Formats: sequence, structure tokens, C-alpha cells
Amino acid sequence: MIQLRNYQTEAAHKLWSILATHRIAYLRGEVRTGKTLTAFETARLLEVSKVLVVTKKKAIASIIKDAEAIGVEATVTNYEQLPKLKGSTWDLIIVDEAHGVGAYPKPSKRFKDLRQLHYSMVLLMSGTPSPESYSQLYHQFALGPAPWSQYRNFYRWAERYVRVKDKRVGTGTVVKDYSDAIEALVLRDIEPLTVTITQEQAGFQTTIVEQVHTVRMNVRTYRLARRIMRDGVVGKPGRRVVLADTAVKQMSKLHQIYSGTVITEHHGPVTFDRSKAEYCVKNFTRKTAILYKFKAEGDMLKAAFEGRWTDSPEVFNATPEAVFIGQVQSSREGVNLSTADDLVFFSIDHASLSYLQGRDRASYLGRTTPPVVHWLFAERSIEPRIYKMVKEKQDYTVSHYRHDRAGLPGQADQDL
Repeated sequence: MIQLRNYQTEAAHKLWSILATHRIAYLRGEVRTGKTLTAFETARLLEVSKVLVVTKKKAIASIIKDAEAIGVEATVTNYEQLPKLKGSTWDLIIVDEAHGVGAYPKPSKRFKDLRQLHYSMVLLMSGTPSPESYSQLYHQFALGPAPWSQYRNFYRWAERYVRVKDKRVGTGTVVKDYSDAIEALVLRDIEPLTVTITQEQAGFQTTIVEQVHTVRMNVRTYRLARRIMRDGVVGKPGRRVVLADTAVKQMSKLHQIYSGTVITEHHGPVTFDRSKAEYCVKNFTRKTAILYKFKAEGDMLKAAFEGRWTDSPEVFNATPEAVFIGQVQSSREGVNLSTADDLVFFSIDHASLSYLQGRDRASYLGRTTPPVVHWLFAERSIEPRIYKMVKEKQDYTVSHYRHDRAGLPGQADQDL
């Protein structure tokens, strides 16, 4: 049986006390601090027999391993399989990466699926409980009886806890903006239900090093980018057409184009520039994990590393010569890539959450050399501007793009 560290045991006893009293608790733990083992120790202290863990699909194998190591029997499933468990009864459900339940103002499908279960207690876990807004905490805590059970839905809660504003979207439609939750009020209510464990408590001694790589793409890439920004369309009817007639679509198409692929209207994804993939093969020769955004990027990388790549974190960590290639959204949470010397972001996601969690995948307790996170940006592209924004824990939005767009076409024209 595995021996827990003192900080994990202490956190588990705190969680046990909170759950015994309030039936809901939140474990806020930084990456690689052993949240799962702490949660299982809490279940052991509670002496419950029916435990359900809900997580991301890629994290299931690792969590089952932790349950076996600590000697706790638990059922582990992913969010997509929850409808199959509708009506089932549990003593304790552990909701991993609970921020994924935090959509607002309307509840997410994940929230609704979890509410179809019968359970006595719920333990929420995340390293980033509210990465974009404290409003994301409402539906997470609404899975239990405290602290906001007196509010029948998010809108009633927002009357007390949110500075509601008007904002314009699309062609000028005015909608309510519920993102400006009142931090002091929210934290006051959830603090008695929250236990935090940090990498400092865990004894982490290394920091993550970030490096930016600028890759010169083929001339065709810059021409496509220029036409998308200038005309909003590339191609002719009946042939391969790339349509970007709104700012949102332009952002998406540029995101694809600057890594050498693009999704056409009727003919699917097209790969036209392998410069970034070739750069990876040439420059990353240590133990490497690569995260991509679009499927065509993944296909391009797998072809470049044919015979060496895997999308299994377990195989990657156990095989010295393996290269991990994974989609950033499914690999940014709950995936252990701790044997990686280099973690490469093939393209940068617009979401700050992908930046915050993805960059920590290579951290682990006891590491003596700092993991290096590499960012691959196309020369003269929008990518460095996105990077600057997500580093400040802000999503890169349409408003940012509209502000930046004016100088981009001319930049893309240079030296063509």
C-alpha cells in the first residue's frame, strides 16, 4: 500500500471533516500534487463502500492505478459515459477537473448528467476551479447542498453575487454578461468548504521554462492568411473553398493556416505546409510530447514521427524512444506526461485554460531538471499575440482579434 505524504494526509483529514458536516467539499490542488490519492484517502477515512470517480477518458487508467495503490475500491468513468449510470446510487462521487461543470448562466450537459445520479456526498477536484470567472463556481457547488442551496438557479444567485452588465455580440445584439462575479463574496462562502494543496507544500523544486520558436512557413501559407483577412474567402464554387465571412471564422481559419492545415467547406481538411512538423523532427530529439489543436495537425505529426509516436500517456512514460502526440483539449487535464524533457505546443489554443493546464503536464514531484515548454509560432503570424494574452490568464477573443487585425495583412505580405 502506498505511503502518503504528510500534506496529503492532512488535506484528507480536513476534507473528511468538511464532507461529514456539509456533504460537499472542494480539493483545489496544483498539478502533480497528488489530488487523486488525497481524494481516495478521504474516501477511506469516510469508510464509504460505493465510490464513483468521474474524469476525462485519458485519465482513467492513471486513476485506477492510484485506487489500487492506496487500496480503495472505486468505479472510474468519464463524463461521456455518465448517462449510462443515470439513477445509480453512490456514497461518494469524486468529480475530477470539476471546472468542466462550471458553464454559466445555463447549466452544462455534464452538470445535468451528474444530477441524474443519487449520492450522499460529492468531492470536487481541480487545479483551476474558476480559470475565467468566479461565476464558474456556481454550478460546481450546486452539485451539493452548500453553500448556495437557497438560490434556485444561477440567475437568482447572480442577483446577489454578480455585477451583471450588457455587452454587444455578433452584429450588435445586446446580451447580459454574467462574468463579473464579486470575488470577495464568492470566496467568503466557499472558503470553509475548500482545501488547497500547492506544489510548494508538495516540495516541488523546479520551475517550468518556456521557449518560443519562430518557424518560417511556406509562401503559400502567408498568401492564404492574407486572403482570409482581406477577402474572407479562398477558392471558387465547386472547388475547394475556405470560407471565413465573420471575425470568429477568420480567427479559426488563421489558427489552422498558420500551422499548415485548413478545413475546407465541402472537401474537409487539407494539409499544405509541413514546415512546423519538419521543425519538430529536426529540433526535438530528447523525450518529447507534442500537443496539437486540429485533427489534421495530429495526422501530419503522426506521419512525421511514424513508428515512434503514441497517444497513450502510459506507453509514453514507459518507452524511452516514444514521442507523445495528443490533442491539447483532451491532454491538458489529468494526463501525466512527467517523463517528457520537452513539451511542445504545435499551435496555441485561444483558451487560457489550455495554456495554464497544458504547460504543467510535464511537472512531477522529485524532478531535478526543469521541464521545458516550447511554443511553435509561424513567422509574422497572429500566434505571438495570442500567446501574450493567454499568459495573462485571458482568453483570446473576437474583440482582441478585431483590435489586432489591422496590422496583420501587411505583416503577412512581407518578403513574399
